Amino acid sequence: MKCICLLIIVCMLFGSQSCSRKSATIGDLSVIDLSKSYPKKEVHLQGIADIEYVPLETSNTVLLGTGCRLSYVSDKYIVVSQQRFGDVFVFERSGKIVTHLNQRGPGDKEYSLMAGVVFDEKNEEIFVFDSFQTSRILVYSLTGEYKRTAKYDENLRTMSIYNFDDETILVYDTSHTSQIMGTESQRRYNEKPYLFLSKEDGSTVDTLNIFLPERYSNRIMYQWIENGRQMGQPLTIWIPNNRHFGQDFIIADISSDTIYRLTRNKECIPILVRTPSVHSSEPRKVLSYMMATDNFLHLYSVNLDFEAAQRGGNIHAAYFLYEFESGQISVPTFINDDFPSQTEIYSDDVDFPRKNMLACMIDITFLKDAHEENKLKGKLEQLVPTLGEEDNPVIMIVNFK
Repeated sequence: MKCICLLIIVCMLFGSQSCSRKSATIGDLSVIDLSKSYPKKEVHLQGIADIEYVPLETSNTVLLGTGCRLSYVSDKYIVVSQQRFGDVFVFERSGKIVTHLNQRGPGDKEYSLMAGVVFDEKNEEIFVFDSFQTSRILVYSLTGEYKRTAKYDENLRTMSIYNFDDETILVYDTSHTSQIMGTESQRRYNEKPYLFLSKEDGSTVDTLNIFLPERYSNRIMYQWIENGRQMGQPLTIWIPNNRHFGQDFIIADISSDTIYRLTRNKECIPILVRTPSVHSSEPRKVLSYMMATDNFLHLYSVNLDFEAAQRGGNIHAAYFLYEFESGQISVPTFINDDFPSQTEIYSDDVDFPRKNMLACMIDITFLKDAHEENKLKGKLEQLVPTLGEEDNPVIMIVNFK
């Protein structure tokens, strides 16, 4: 992934919903007006964070190819998954391999298609969600041995999954109303999409009481006729998703107007509200987030303009920085002094067990090319010459002060 990235974690937007929460009214909350212009602000990472770079071990059996993604980073482990091939790699924080799991196959103790991975460090268990057609979760030990199979509700077809606590996995049912371009076709969606599944047997043990009567999707199916055959291609507009925030959980739902923190006892605490409403425009202008710390939220706004996406045109997007103490809002540019020319921000959907932390993968070829062009400074300038051309990616870890 071509990226020098920044922390990810923040925001849950809800329109009409009911949720057990601390009392708050909209008048008590700070407001971000997406129709306004805000001043620009330059932020140097090294001034607010400590940065380290961890090269992942490379060997004949530990090769991370195209499509690998960073799943989990803690003070002890780094986990990378490669869904296409069914691989899970668990590394020590130093980058040394601990486990390479691949149990893809037709057997009862194997998964046919990896749809998602959850890593439970405390219980030292790896949860692999099989193809959503099978409704199975295969559970393996840290060393890769099969432990059990859990079955979840077969009506859950499309999900984002997160390690919530010692007993449960938080599931976000991402099945949205989805128009097929050029038709009236729609798909049903779950109006209460946040559920908690038992880690032991996969049963639904609780549902977060958040009601979303209108839901929007960042994905649409474009269809056409070619040589007498109906063809189809999904169009997806990238939007960050839900993340941990230390022991709490902060979720982003593009179908709402208020940002919340979800606590460990399932209490929703309002943080910020947006205006105009997401329901007031077409195409929808949705608000999500790029990163969060105890000091600020880095927000991301984008138009769900599928017609422009289908034409290959530009889709309007904007970034905002909301600072908790001052309440100031600005348009930020984050600069890593080790790679000053890299101003674009990309972030992996990573599970962090503690706050004020960020991590992402940086492709070795990207770093080698940057080094040849004299674009690297500091730690990266010293590190990259020691790495091979075909080495695994480097993990950039940012610890905010």
